[in-house]
Amino acid sequence: MLWKWKAVDQNSNIRKGYWAEEDQSRVVSGLREQHLYPVEITRALFTSVWIRYKTGNRKLFWGRTARKLGTMLEAGIPLLTVLDVIAERETTGLDKNQWKQVSRSLQAGVELHVSLQGIIPSPGHLFATMVKAGERSGTLPTALIDIAGYLEDAYFFEKKFKNALFYPVLLLVASLFIIYTLSLMILPMYENLFRGFETELPLATKIMFNVGCCIPYLTAVIPVLAVTVWLLNKKGHSFIIPGTGKINRTRQLIQFCSVLGRLLDAGLSLQESLLLVKNLFKDHLMQELTTQLIFAVNEGRRMFSVIMTSKLFPPEVAKMLEVAEESGKLSEMLAYMTRMFKKELEERIEQYTKLLEPALVFLMAGLVGFVAIGVLLPIFDISSQIH
Repeated sequence: MLWKWKAVDQNSNIRKGYWAEEDQSRVVSGLREQHLYPVEITRALFTSVWIRYKTGNRKLFWGRTARKLGTMLEAGIPLLTVLDVIAERETTGLDKNQWKQVSRSLQAGVELHVSLQGIIPSPGHLFATMVKAGERSGTLPTALIDIAGYLEDAYFFEKKFKNALFYPVLLLVASLFIIYTLSLMILPMYENLFRGFETELPLATKIMFNVGCCIPYLTAVIPVLAVTVWLLNKKGHSFIIPGTGKINRTRQLIQFCSVLGRLLDAGLSLQESLLLVKNLFKDHLMQELTTQLIFAVNEGRRMFSVIMTSKLFPPEVAKMLEVAEESGKLSEMLAYMTRMFKKELEERIEQYTKLLEPALVFLMAGLVGFVAIGVLLPIFDISSQIH
């Protein structure tokens, strides 16, 4: 949700801007972290829709933004100058003001990961975590380029997965449309026709007519189901497309290994890195696993002892982590595991789409065949009685 705010800074100057946050209280706390004292906060619904449409995909937007920031910082350009350059390249006054507000916050002593939270669309917790790690360890340019690579990879994965599902989903929508049209227009006409002959209908025909009467009512359930799934996902309950459980789990393993390795490379301790990684996941199984890892590390035990008993990771991963922890090359091993899981993910997506397309084709063929049998059987019975 987007909020329009007006606040007073330490010099009694009026500042205005926009802030993306779920709750108004978080906007207030975020402004106070930037040494701004809110005077007025209101919702900005239409501005939010326009900004999201203009910026497109959030991951791609922040991936490209992080790469710009990291590249210019690596070239030795001061951070405030980098922000001025980005602000000047923006085409709208709203975007220019957002980046100028970030620059003013930095000049007031606010850290970059806090200042960026006021940018629309919001960079998210992962971005803020990586930037915070880079600031604390003095490796901000490297951290920005790392997070740029991660976000761009995540965007292209989502795009590839959506493209792979486009044709199967199109077939599914076509099937639902055909079913709805048959139940609403075609089947009632045949039902009235057959019942006019006052003959006993075959079992397949009775089933077809009874199911056809219920389908128009069942279609009203689909929007309710979609809203329910959206609310459950928003509250952290994992819901996935049937058959994509392993794909979703492999994707989570990629995120775990990639982010943890990048945080360790940024100079954070293992305990700090695990605490930050825990907040990235909504899935309760991944949160539980990360909590167990945090307890184990705090007690002086190795990560592999927890991974060994977990069903989320393949068995060989525990052995790989054991070797990496003993040799002190945990971040390198996590990077290798990330590449390994990415290859596995690509294979799973390809296999899933290869199985899904013919399955939907057979489903449509079975549907058409069942309707044809249900319609033709009583026609044959009636014609035999006439003869």
